[in-house]
Amino acid sequence: MRRTLRNAAVAVTAGVAVALASCSMRPRGERLPETGASLEGTVSYGGEKVPFALIIVVGEKASATGKVGEDGHYKLENVPLGEVKVAVNTNAAKGDYQSQAMSRSYKGPDAKGKARAELPKFVDVPPKYLDPATSGLKTTVQAGPNTFDIAIPR
Repeated sequence: MRRTLRNAAVAVTAGVAVALASCSMRPRGERLPETGASLEGTVSYGGEKVPFALIIVVGEKASATGKVGEDGHYKLENVPLGEVKVAVNTNAAKGDYQSQAMSRSYKGPDAKGKARAELPKFVDVPPKYLDPATSGLKTTVQAGPNTFDIAIPR
């Protein structure tokens, strides 16, 4: 028990240190400019929805990221304006998928047997699409709402 508490304390301390270090990289009071643009759509690979992924959008001077939901839909806010490169990174979402599978299967300390988590099938996209520099996915973003459905062929 003591060891678990000590490990938890070390983990929390390390997390706080990382958070403080990342905050100090940007001068106090400086904020990212608001673009007034959002980007949303669905993601599919070979006609099959991609239920877990990280969407990465990179413009000339800024970027935005967001998660794909179990329904294959994503929505990003404060997206850079102009032509942007887009990536669908399923490797980055494997932890989310595993966490949800574990939380859905846990039935409490007194539960007997193992319950199966009912999650959509995890769909991996080819490595080419994990990085905006290699994906070949592009769109043009204007101020306001924008739609970009991502259909990756098999």
